[in-house]
Amino acid sequence: MLRTLLHRIARRCETHDRAAYVTTSRLERELGMPTSPPPASFTDEHADPNLIDCGHSWCRSKRR
Repeated sequence: MLRTLLHRIARRCETHDRAAYVTTSRLERELGMPTSPPPASFTDEHADPNLIDCGHSWCRSKRR
């Protein structure tokens, strides 16, 4: 409960404020770097935070 409250006050989103393999590997390819190995979880490997609606109004307005 306290952690949720602190995230809301700081306007932090657990879905969008963490590194995602999709985003990291795309950036690595754009920079010409070798891509890092994918995570063991299929979901973590293919989850794109840009396609996920977390439901937080502040997060939607911050990302646009």
